[in-house]
Amino acid sequence: MGSKTNLKIAILINTPPDGTDFQSVVQECFKEAFSSIAPTSGIDFYDPIVERKFPDTSKYNLIVLSGGKIDSDCSEPWVLEVLEYVRITVRDSPKTKILGVCWGHQAVSRAFGGQVRPVPTGQITAIEDIHLTEAGRKFFPFAAASGSYRAIELHSDEVHTPPPSFISLADNGECFVNDANNVLTFQAHPEISHELARKLILEEDKKHNRNSSAEKLGINEPTEGLKLLERVLQWLAE
Repeated sequence: MGSKTNLKIAILINTPPDGTDFQSVVQECFKEAFSSIAPTSGIDFYDPIVERKFPDTSKYNLIVLSGGKIDSDCSEPWVLEVLEYVRITVRDSPKTKILGVCWGHQAVSRAFGGQVRPVPTGQITAIEDIHLTEAGRKFFPFAAASGSYRAIELHSDEVHTPPPSFISLADNGECFVNDANNVLTFQAHPEISHELARKLILEEDKKHNRNSSAEKLGINEPTEGLKLLERVLQWLAE
């Protein structure tokens, strides 16, 4: 496994059904993002909440934990099952890599001993420059010169204490890779296009955008989500 031309990707949609189209929007974002950088990849979606289904790790190069509208620190049975699935995958299927995004980032951190808390300043909805550590500059060569990558942030919880045996690639618990190099997580959303990011900030979440002006939010500057996902695909072969 590992060729960009025949990748198999499984995505867990980690948000309870709430009568909106949120779940389908999450699916479309991942479909569009991965199809644009790896058009021949196969993508399957899994529902760990209602259907309680999890991917057979032997069939996939990458397992993705999506964002979601639920407290990642809660004790819902399905949440605990996701955490256990992640631990078992890392232990028993080390060649299958895991990518955590937003809620998935927090859940992975929790699964391996990190601590999650509510964001002290309240929910964050903004396009931000996420500043890299020295290890992060090496991991993301495209961002080495600027020292940061730009992506949309949509979250009300954050990783407060990093999990042991994970390396911080960005400041403030924004991005981790584990020592074994088979788990990578982002607090930001690399799968959300710049166009959708603008829409979310300007049209749908005005109350969460920190009351900043469009200029301060940087919404006219393109996000670098696809560059991050390109790096994820390269990482799969490492």
